[in-house]
Amino acid sequence: MHYSWPRELSEQDMREMIELMDAVAVKEMTLGFYEPVGLEKGLPLMRAFEADLRKGAVDLLHVRNNEGRIVGMVTLARAPLPARRHIVEMRRCVVAPDYRGQFLLEGWAEALRKVGEMGCDVITLEVRDDGPSVLWQRLGFREYGRLPDYARADGRPVTGFYMHARLADITDHFEATGTWLHELESDRVAVAS
Repeated sequence: MHYSWPRELSEQDMREMIELMDAVAVKEMTLGFYEPVGLEKGLPLMRAFEADLRKGAVDLLHVRNNEGRIVGMVTLARAPLPARRHIVEMRRCVVAPDYRGQFLLEGWAEALRKVGEMGCDVITLEVRDDGPSVLWQRLGFREYGRLPDYARADGRPVTGFYMHARLADITDHFEATGTWLHELESDRVAVAS
């Protein structure tokens, strides 16, 4: 896998990012889309996103396979207010279904390297209750709030979890254990029973 932090997007990049999100959208609704966005609706969204990227309002990690195709991405958005510049929000973590389990932890390490380079200490994210909240807990995130009607799927309210982690805690855990993954309370209960 090849990792890069582009400051601009080509038309091909935008098309591949839309295709990546659409490939995930047909399997799950955790991206906030009920159906594939498609190029007609997706390209204007991508152009607006690229404007933020060019301004430096967001940072984007691209993960490309050996053929150069985008198979994963994550967006980092640093808090704009001076008193909150130590906080970065992690958004749109997307991995192509066929590539899941192949680069998650390596990509995680790359994202953490960038967070440190940005000078941020706290990472926040939002995740739906039908999304990968347990995965984020395993990566060291803790819930600090929830919204019962965060999103709606087929008319049904979906709870959203607000999570945070301190970069120092994550890296300290890795240095002490040699793994990015944390043992959860549910793991200990399962082993004890």
